[in-house]
Amino acid sequence: MRMTHIFSALMVATTIGATAAITGPTTVQAQAAKTSLAAFPKSIRGTWYHYEENNGYYYKTVTIGANKMTVKNYFDAFGKQKAKWIGTLHTTKDQENFREGWSNKKLHWTSAKTVKDGYTKVVAYGMFATNGGGTYKVIHKTYKGKSVKVLYNKAVVKNWGKQLGDHYYQTKAQAKFFNPVGALHK
Repeated sequence: MRMTHIFSALMVATTIGATAAITGPTTVQAQAAKTSLAAFPKSIRGTWYHYEENNGYYYKTVTIGANKMTVKNYFDAFGKQKAKWIGTLHTTKDQENFREGWSNKKLHWTSAKTVKDGYTKVVAYGMFATNGGGTYKVIHKTYKGKSVKVLYNKAVVKNWGKQLGDHYYQTKAQAKFFNPVGALHK
């Protein structure tokens, strides 16, 4: 009889251990998918240029590091040109509510998360924030016979039923070559 109890206890322990081994990582992965990224993906890091026309031609610059994003020469939600904004990446469990709770302390916060089709969604914190937010992915274009990386920010503006997005290039020359009139891309 004693051997039956030992055998039963061994079976229960084995079953619990096997169940924990199967369900443990799945639970951790599900929780991790809801949390934003602790670092920007290496694929989108670097300095990127966009050539644009808005009461004169100018270059907009986005520099993405491991945990900082700097945007130079951009327009805010009210159409006023701003010189520079630096955002520090913060993790959050719910990126959609990340904008709420505006405070001076959080004016330079941003969050990023991976979304479908290899895009990275970046949310700049603060009311009416337009500084670097968007859904980014690196694509390739041909420039002077060579394939070059292009940082694509999809669906920035919906205009007359068409979705227009920004393209950022690795050099100012590439930005002007691909966008000589400074308009948003189709």
